[in-house]
Amino acid sequence: MDGQLATDKNYRTFQRRNFYLIRTHKNNDDKVKTSIVDRSFFETVPKEHLIYEMFLNILRGHLKKKDIKIPSGLLNEIEKSLAYLTDQTIIAVSQTIEKASVRPRLRIMAEVHTEGNPHSSFYPEISERSVNLIIQAGSSKEQIIETVFKKIPSIDVFTIQHMRNGEHVVFQIQF
Repeated sequence: MDGQLATDKNYRTFQRRNFYLIRTHKNNDDKVKTSIVDRSFFETVPKEHLIYEMFLNILRGHLKKKDIKIPSGLLNEIEKSLAYLTDQTIIAVSQTIEKASVRPRLRIMAEVHTEGNPHSSFYPEISERSVNLIIQAGSSKEQIIETVFKKIPSIDVFTIQHMRNGEHVVFQIQF
């Protein structure tokens, strides 16, 4: 689909802008909301740091549950070692364990905090019966707004304040 772009040497490593498609109240025509949301709304902490912190939390939870005390120096060394566990593609690979008849693999899943869901009560500006594009406000904010207005003059534009990741611009069409 990318055609000649796929032959570019930076094609596989280029950091693309990611968006999420979310929908709520799909079975209720009076409340339905659909949004295309910039990843910045959900990804408020770098993925690598999130994975590292998750493994630290798992370790701390086991230590607490089993009432195990580890000297702080050793715990610091373990934390430094866990800091290398950052690549989800390696974590998600099926593992071969000697004498095991299964190949276990880890899949990391996430739940969104209420304030991280643009369709929650934290963002009453996102109307029911609407389709939205939500992007992080940045230096090109005014240029993007102007471009969208040229294409869709009747679109509503406003901003919402994400409690962890700043201002986001919402382009909304109500139906």
